[in-house]
Amino acid sequence: MHKIDCILFDLDGTLLDTSYDFAYALNKTCKAFQQPRLNYQNIRKVVSQGGLAMIQLAFPNATDKEIDERKEYFLEVYFEHISLHTQLFPGLEKAMNLIAKNQTPWGIVTNKPTWLTEKLLQAIEFPSEPKTIVCGDTLAVNKPNREPLDLAAKECGIDNKHCLYLGDHPRDIEAGVNANMLTGAAMYGYLSDTDAAKNWHANYQFETPYEISQFLNTCFKEPLNN
Repeated sequence: MHKIDCILFDLDGTLLDTSYDFAYALNKTCKAFQQPRLNYQNIRKVVSQGGLAMIQLAFPNATDKEIDERKEYFLEVYFEHISLHTQLFPGLEKAMNLIAKNQTPWGIVTNKPTWLTEKLLQAIEFPSEPKTIVCGDTLAVNKPNREPLDLAAKECGIDNKHCLYLGDHPRDIEAGVNANMLTGAAMYGYLSDTDAAKNWHANYQFETPYEISQFLNTCFKEPLNN
């Protein structure tokens, strides 16, 4: 068992289930631009690929100008309804309580822009506050570049090799590997039909959020019993 002194999470699809609010905003955008509604499951598969991918899914024949227009509308709707249904993934409650109980530094490293991340996190309560929040525009580069993870580890005061980074997209694992961190693939996240997480070369694979709680329960000196 590797020594883990810091837990870092990707945001969408790993720590928080944001898919319902993205689906709401995307279907509102479809309605506004006379496009048929999309099935939730189809939207869910592309959430981790970002807003552009969702707009391209909904408007496959749109011009670049139309895509920009629809994306702007989509993000405005999402911002206004960013926390209607978003919540911590069920099963991660014990993990977050364990992190708090052990006073373990933790943080968020996401490609989501700051203006959306800050608005979302204002509506979410955690047992302990994150020591670091690195967004997609915090630095000049983002994942899979290692620099966002390097910054997160520095702000938590922990050597990279003792950090575990959890994510649901190949770029998350690539970023963690690039930063010489331990990595965990969140298999319950927003994986596409073509994703084969077993090929991402993560140190660990978690089929459910509860498996992360179980795993951390074995890592810390004082296990959480309730």
